[in-house]
Amino acid sequence: MLVERARTISELSELIRCVHSGRGGVAVITGPAAVGKTELTHSLAEIAEEDDLEVLRARMCVPGGQGRRGLFEQLAESLRRQPGRSAGTFAGEKPENPDGAYALAGGTAAENPLRAAEEIARYAHRQPLLVVIDDLHHADPDSLDGILHLVRACRTARIMMVLVASDCSYEQMPLFHAELLRAPHYRRVRLRPLSRLAVAEVVAESLGSEVAERSAADYYRYSGGNPLALRALIQEWSSTRFTDEAGPETARGGTLAPGKVSALAVFTSLHRSGPQAMAVARGMALLGPAAGLDLLCQLLRSTPEDVTRHLQDLEAAGVLDGFRFRHPGVAQVLLTDPDFHDLRELHLAAAALLDADGHSALRVARHLIAADIVAEPWTVAVLRESAREAAGHNDWDFALKCLRLALRGALTDEERGLVVSEFLRVGWRQNPARVTKHFQECFELQQKGHVPDAETLTLLTIFLWHGHVEDAVTMLLDVADRCADGPLRTEIQTFLDWARLSHPGLLDRIRRADEQLLNRLLETSSDSLRPLTSLSLALCETGHTNVPATAQEVLADRRLTGDTAGSVLQSLLYAGELVTAERWAARAVQDAEQLATPLARGVHQAVCAEIARRRGDLPAAQQLAERALTHMAPRAWGVALGLPLSVLVAVHTARGHTERAGEHLSWSVHTEMYQTLYGLHYLQARGRHHLAVGQYAAALRDFRSCEDRVRAWGLAPPVLAPWRLGQAEAALALGDRSEARRLTESELNQARGRHPHVRAAHLRVYARLVDRSRRREVLTDAAELVAGGRDRYEHFLILTDLSRAHQEADDTARARVTGQQAWHSAVRCGAERLARTLLPESAVTAGEETPVMPRQRLNTAMLSEAELRVAELAAAGETNREISGKLFITVSTVEQHLTRVYRKLRLSGRADLRACLATKAGVGAGVPEHCAPGA
Repeated sequence: MLVERARTISELSELIRCVHSGRGGVAVITGPAAVGKTELTHSLAEIAEEDDLEVLRARMCVPGGQGRRGLFEQLAESLRRQPGRSAGTFAGEKPENPDGAYALAGGTAAENPLRAAEEIARYAHRQPLLVVIDDLHHADPDSLDGILHLVRACRTARIMMVLVASDCSYEQMPLFHAELLRAPHYRRVRLRPLSRLAVAEVVAESLGSEVAERSAADYYRYSGGNPLALRALIQEWSSTRFTDEAGPETARGGTLAPGKVSALAVFTSLHRSGPQAMAVARGMALLGPAAGLDLLCQLLRSTPEDVTRHLQDLEAAGVLDGFRFRHPGVAQVLLTDPDFHDLRELHLAAAALLDADGHSALRVARHLIAADIVAEPWTVAVLRESAREAAGHNDWDFALKCLRLALRGALTDEERGLVVSEFLRVGWRQNPARVTKHFQECFELQQKGHVPDAETLTLLTIFLWHGHVEDAVTMLLDVADRCADGPLRTEIQTFLDWARLSHPGLLDRIRRADEQLLNRLLETSSDSLRPLTSLSLALCETGHTNVPATAQEVLADRRLTGDTAGSVLQSLLYAGELVTAERWAARAVQDAEQLATPLARGVHQAVCAEIARRRGDLPAAQQLAERALTHMAPRAWGVALGLPLSVLVAVHTARGHTERAGEHLSWSVHTEMYQTLYGLHYLQARGRHHLAVGQYAAALRDFRSCEDRVRAWGLAPPVLAPWRLGQAEAALALGDRSEARRLTESELNQARGRHPHVRAAHLRVYARLVDRSRRREVLTDAAELVAGGRDRYEHFLILTDLSRAHQEADDTARARVTGQQAWHSAVRCGAERLARTLLPESAVTAGEETPVMPRQRLNTAMLSEAELRVAELAAAGETNREISGKLFITVSTVEQHLTRVYRKLRLSGRADLRACLATKAGVGAGVPEHCAPGA
């Protein structure tokens, strides 16, 4: 028993023992809600029963409450439940006043409390009683008169009365308490929450001294010494400590985390505190950190004196610490209480008060969102400002909620133009599919002059994303006509630079509409040349030698958005700058702001998928493209769907899964996609698929379509060199060897030292056109260009052709060795299925029997894709930091992967790993699925 409670129980026990000598008494127990008043009466009842006192209990109910019974009705019922009682007598014997006994037992108790009190007092002459009355502060005047009558009888009757009331009862019924002062053996006991020492004692008794020593301060901080909350916290800890995933020992050492059960316990305490205190608590929960006396008074329309009194009561009960709840989960429980009927109205009132008080738009808007009401003009301005602030913090969901609510207000055309354009801009980044229904309205508002020009320029990208090209051109010309020589000219030029990199077909449409205006916009002096302009020009016929430097300058701009960064990264790919593209893709993973939305993450992973495909890491490319599509539904991708879709078509074709490639080709794509570089990706991938399934004429049409677009848009041939390679392969398949030779020689005669994988692919095709005596030499040169992991898939194809060339030259030994090398290359790039159709069975069988552990076997049997890639790089001699940079993951993640690899393969370290994998330096470099943030 707690020392703090033991002294109180001892004093009241003395009064109970005095009852046997014929002296009754009265004890009043007060205190805040849920501090143990009722529990104390249970302890007293046990003591009374041990001393042969009968215990009668009653609880006063809130006036008008359901199932409410009168005080003396409850006492009569309690008396009848005593052992040995009959329905009509007190003690099973003939009473002195049968009528009185029957009256008390039969229902007159409710009608005549004074007479009922007399009958109880008369019975107490034969049997001492302990009468406990709880929640006295809810008693009606008649019941109070009956209680006072019984109190007076205690002078001569053997009755000990215990009255339990809240602190507020002294103000509610002052005369009643004044009368009690005259009662014999009167005691007043005010209970308080448990002290820090008492809390530590309770925790030690329940959970042990070790836990108490470590966590008692936390239990006191969250419970405030409130016994009900403290017991709930202890039960929560006891019920979860052995279900913790880390095990019981870790759970015992963990930090106390208050949960919903203990929050409900505090909620129960608040209910017991009365409706006024509950209203103050609800106001506290609703205002949150902004809560203060002045705001609470205005919100609740109450006086400072009343609010202060209830705040003090709640703090005395251990619920509050100043103007905050001790338990972090109580506010949520209060706000989700189904009985909180005026919650929406109070949210709206709180929003108005906070706005008038100068609080941030975000805080005000949260109340407007909760109220779901746009009733006054000032709310629209607050919601717009809050949306901008939330978007600045990458809270795109809340920004959208603000703008959706603002759209429901009574807006002028000017206001609606602003809100709709902001909604398009924010909603597109979060989920591009959800904004399409507002395009027509936005376009009409812009044409009427209700969308600012600067805002219009930011919307053009969104319109183009969804293929609304004609609307975008009209809007751009409208703005450019006014701003071609004004302050917005730089922004217009920046947009045109971006369009040249991603939507080159747009410039042709603008030129057809107003060539003179376009030429004036594109004019720029050498001293004012912007990095994005330099990059876009470098990819045109003017040459591409400045691509790496200009791209790095553009990517270093912190204002770069995710979609623009994606276009720049693609430009690096087209220029053959894979290393630079990989480095910047890895840097984006570490920048949470750049990849804060599903749109940014999807585009980034799609670009990473293309990087992996060009590296010849087909499994990684497939996985990244599939992950990219999980961030947004296909329709949300708009014209950009061509990027991840083309990767999947190309990868499945390269791996020999032509049926799956065909399934992706059946997806519906936007017709405007073909006017973008995404469309060139798609045409190229579709052409490769046509080649793989023997539809050579269709393949040739796709590759020629690529050529037509590249030339019409003024892009340099190196940008999309594979179309020429595809044409050569299609021509060769159709038997037009002269055309195939012309195409390949045209490419090979140009300087392509900076793009060895492009030259290697053309050499592979060219080898089929030269004399057999030269074929092995050409293929050997090609293999050297892509050795070391530059392009694993192309390396596999070249080695396959080289093995055949050795076989044709009757060099069986070299053919066998090269065939085995081709098989291992196929395993590492994920093209085993295709390899089985291209390589002789002997090469495949021999390759499978070599000590080198095939990638797919390890992947399915023991290691994940991520673990295998880390293992290959570690076996090749790469440090953990180097692996981290190449795979776009943290050093810690590398270490975790290696630990699992060693455990699964039962290896002791890198030396064993190197011997196990028998890999070469550079094998395994690629872009894995870890391009995802937080992977």
